[in-house]
Amino acid sequence: MWGNISSFSLRLLGALLLGFLPCQAWAEVELWGGKPTLGLEFEHQKMAFGAGHANSLTLVPGLRFKNAFINKVDILIEGERENEVVDGVNEKAQVKKLALRLKKNFELNDTWELFVRGLVGREFSSEENFNYSYIDTGIHFERGAFGFMAGLRFQRALDGTAGHDRNKIRFGPSYEIDVHHEIEFRFIRAWDAQTRKRDSDALIAEYTYKF
Repeated sequence: MWGNISSFSLRLLGALLLGFLPCQAWAEVELWGGKPTLGLEFEHQKMAFGAGHANSLTLVPGLRFKNAFINKVDILIEGERENEVVDGVNEKAQVKKLALRLKKNFELNDTWELFVRGLVGREFSSEENFNYSYIDTGIHFERGAFGFMAGLRFQRALDGTAGHDRNKIRFGPSYEIDVHHEIEFRFIRAWDAQTRKRDSDALIAEYTYKF
């Protein structure tokens, strides 16, 4: 089923981007007072101590608000394939996630900015379904087309489902190709929130189209 969703998402993204090639025609488009964005994110996650790996693809439609209490609203539609090693046996699983994320920026000057993001979502898999959330705090530096961010993430299951409470450190560069196109790369290290043991490392590459 994820294969069908992934294929559909890629075809949809390709069709949308082809339709957006004449950027001038879309330069002033707004929805509910915000500028639309469309992101595509790939993540490769490696579990600690050789416990397996996971690959995920996330489609991220959103709205940017320049002078508002909330500066960014995103919907995250994610599909993930996990390969875990349990007692020497590879176990494969498919996971789907749907979430809503809000972001608030606090500009310090022309180059430095603090931010806070909050997310609430639902995870679906053959093994368990649960609600989760996270809070991001961080700082972002930008000069010209180049940027760099660093921050912390506190992720928790909302319904008491065990094994999903993690604290993470996130950092990485970004490059704004032009006014419409941006790419970002991030490294993430996660720890179990209760045991403090290292949980995983992840690399993320994300492309965003800004209307």
